[in-house]
Formats: sequence, C-alpha cells, structure tokens
Amino acid sequence: VIAIDTDREAYEIGLPFIKEAGVDHKINFFQAEALPVLDKMLEE
Repeated sequence: VIAIDTDREAYEIGLPFIKEAGVDHKINFFQAEALPVLDKMLEE
C-alpha cells in the first residue's frame, strides 16, 4: 500500500492498528503532496 498525505496525523492514529494487524511492513507512507510523488514514481 502506498499512502501519500501532507498530514501524518491520520497515519499516526491508525498506526497502532496497522501494527496490531501485522501489516505495517506492507505500507509505504510519504508525507508530501501527492502529484509530485506520483510523478516521480512514474519516472522510476
């Protein structure tokens, strides 16, 4: 899962539940504006 948001707060709220489910290693969080991150991903 790729999560992109300018505010890390919602991710931090959900992180304990994500860890409890054992899937924290499957989530890549980027704290940034989405379009530049997506553009960079498309270039790679």
